[in-house]
Amino acid sequence: MAWEPVAAVAAAYMVMVGFVMIAFAIVYRQVGADGTFRQGSYEVNTTWNVLSLVFGLLAAVLGGWTCLAIDNSEWSIRSLIIVIVVLGLLDIAATIKKLQAGTPPRNDDVDNRTAMRNARKPTWVAAANLLVGVAGVSIARQWLG
Repeated sequence: MAWEPVAAVAAAYMVMVGFVMIAFAIVYRQVGADGTFRQGSYEVNTTWNVLSLVFGLLAAVLGGWTCLAIDNSEWSIRSLIIVIVVLGLLDIAATIKKLQAGTPPRNDDVDNRTAMRNARKPTWVAAANLLVGVAGVSIARQWLG
């Protein structure tokens, strides 16, 4: 059917975003701003950067499985990879722009929304997340394809 590839990619991306948002919200609630950022700034610490890559891989595998469960075609999985690459490139550009704008000072008590808006991750993390996303979908394709 003509709608299945579009539905598969849309559903897969929603699963990926939902998983990452929920996982990070839970972890942030547990560790707080001091466990997420460097002292007095919104620069994300190494632990959070590594966690980002782990969550990204898990989300991409889940997204790949979702895509294949809805439409088990090469076109759907390739389309999901294209979406991940395009959005990943946009994330890299946004990361560079945020880093050039500088990091605002951070108070001790920061809510989740403010933390998300002001967080500054290194450019290598944005690039690695793109690669991890493609790898995760590829892993799902190998396991289920």
